[in-house]
Amino acid sequence: MSAPDDAALIAQDRASLALAYQRVLDQARHRLCMYLPIFEAGLLDSEDALAALRRIATSGRRASIRILTHDAARALRETHRLIPLAQRLPSVIQIRMPTDEDDLRYTGSFVTDHASGFLFRPQASRFEARGHLDAAGEASHLQSYFDEVWDRSEAAWEIRPLGI
Repeated sequence: MSAPDDAALIAQDRASLALAYQRVLDQARHRLCMYLPIFEAGLLDSEDALAALRRIATSGRRASIRILTHDAARALRETHRLIPLAQRLPSVIQIRMPTDEDDLRYTGSFVTDHASGFLFRPQASRFEARGHLDAAGEASHLQSYFDEVWDRSEAAWEIRPLGI
């Protein structure tokens, strides 16, 4: 029988998903990519998650948090707590929306830390997720997909801070 893998991430419900997200955020140093078709209340908006995101965003010149979402207007309307942070740090936290129909049909959700950590949800509408804090190959694969969609996406102008 092998020992449990402390770097493996598995989620089956909201609480375990929030914990798995937090572990990826805590590991990230300077860069983070998040593909979130929708901003869900109760996920990535806790005090600990926002503190980790703030730490990454203010970690230095290489700091970058990029977020892809399908519905930025909803995130703004429902006042997800990540939005004010993005508005305060718009040069570091960038939010874009896919415009290609194929990209908009993507049903998954994931986070990568640009190194070796990731958390992947096959269905963004469900809590089930798997990930790992030390799986550079899988993280790289997700990162490549993210970069492709990012390049085809447009800035989420409705989220920009007023006066800019």
